Amino acid sequence: MSKRMNNTIAWTGAAALLALHLDFWRDRGTALLMGWLPQELAWRAGWMLLSTLYLVWFCRSVWVEED
Repeated sequence: MSKRMNNTIAWTGAAALLALHLDFWRDRGTALLMGWLPQELAWRAGWMLLSTLYLVWFCRSVWVEED
């Protein structure tokens, strides 16, 4: 991919992660998922996994040294 496309995806991904982190629209449920996992904890664990994958992609594709 081109550098411009990577930068566009990087900024869009960062904005999406920020919006998902703030998650003001989501109803905080008290239900348990799979019978033992609180809904809020599952949401945060999923967010952390997504942000880790984004960071790995970012470091490999966008934040590289210029030749």
